[in-house]
Amino acid sequence: MAQTSEEEMRVLDPQSVAEELRKNGPPRRIEMHGTAAWLVSRFDEVRECLAHPRMSPAAAYAASRGQKTPVSGLFEDTLMGTNPPEHTRLRRLLGTAFTARRVEALRPRVREITDSLLDAVAADGRADLVSALAVPLPMQVICELLGVPIADRTEFHQWADLMLLPPFDPEAAARSADASAKLWSYVENLAEERREDPKDDLISALMSAHEDDRLSHREVVATARMMLIAGYELTGSFISNAVFSLLTRPDQLDLLRADPELAGRNLDELLRHAGPGILVVRFADEDVEIGGVTIAAGEQVLLDMDAAHCDPAHVTDGERLDLTRGNVMHLQFGQGVHYCIGAPLARVEAQTALESLFLRFPDLRLAVPVAEVGAKPNPFIRSLTSLPVEFAPR
Repeated sequence: MAQTSEEEMRVLDPQSVAEELRKNGPPRRIEMHGTAAWLVSRFDEVRECLAHPRMSPAAAYAASRGQKTPVSGLFEDTLMGTNPPEHTRLRRLLGTAFTARRVEALRPRVREITDSLLDAVAADGRADLVSALAVPLPMQVICELLGVPIADRTEFHQWADLMLLPPFDPEAAARSADASAKLWSYVENLAEERREDPKDDLISALMSAHEDDRLSHREVVATARMMLIAGYELTGSFISNAVFSLLTRPDQLDLLRADPELAGRNLDELLRHAGPGILVVRFADEDVEIGGVTIAAGEQVLLDMDAAHCDPAHVTDGERLDLTRGNVMHLQFGQGVHYCIGAPLARVEAQTALESLFLRFPDLRLAVPVAEVGAKPNPFIRSLTSLPVEFAPR
């Protein structure tokens, strides 16, 4: 597979067009380090791009042309790295693991894990909610679902951090590729163990599907690896983002203290305002008309999620978080055939975490000034490095 040069990697750097972001307007041409692309920022047009059958995710577009795929190949041979008909087959096989009914059956276990994590910090009166709750909750759930020993979660988190940081320089690309190879080797060994000794977990089920010639061995390993990363990284980011947004808005915090379940009931408003997705990349498989312009085959499209979610044609005063406005539509889970298959599980995890947290610690507050809450340097994903909080010990 072709290698990606440093120049090609920089082309994907949205910091080069930072002045154009978070602005509503018609689809327009931009240049990222001298390479032309399209920027789409209005809600209806972003949604159309996400759902359009001839607009491919970057991984699927690259794979279909034998090119090096982004995120160190994380999405190769997975739902995000394929288009129909391959995508349809994979989604059908994985769909049974994420039905609303099956995910709802996991809710008691999700609550049990959440309670255990909060028990561990309750007597301290302070915690870093990223490492104490936001990351370990979805990580433990996805590890149990796949049948991965929870003792290995620290390595997964380190590998994910290295893989998900944009490789804007050769050293970062090398670290990402090394982490990708290590995670692949780990999952491949685990899959072989499940082939010899099946368990009641998703990897065993995927191996069974492989034996029926419905999934290749590579697809089994690729899918499990992708789920290990995507299954917790984005949900964990959203949980910490949501808590941070609430703790820094006294009016919303007062509402939440009067009704601790308010955040869980208005999850879509929080996803619209504080969801992890900042920018999404698509490529046109053929000429596509969006918003009155023609995007030519092969052209890159940058979807500005923040701008779309604050589009005045979609939501009034969109910059403001308002738990009383009800659940407004958002695009954090995508649209169309590439709509996130894990969305029902992510909702259960986030709802449980937020409700349990504010019920348990109604006096929850930031333990450091807002400026000291650090964010990961990723222009595509909104994610915190830590979230120090304090509360009355219990």
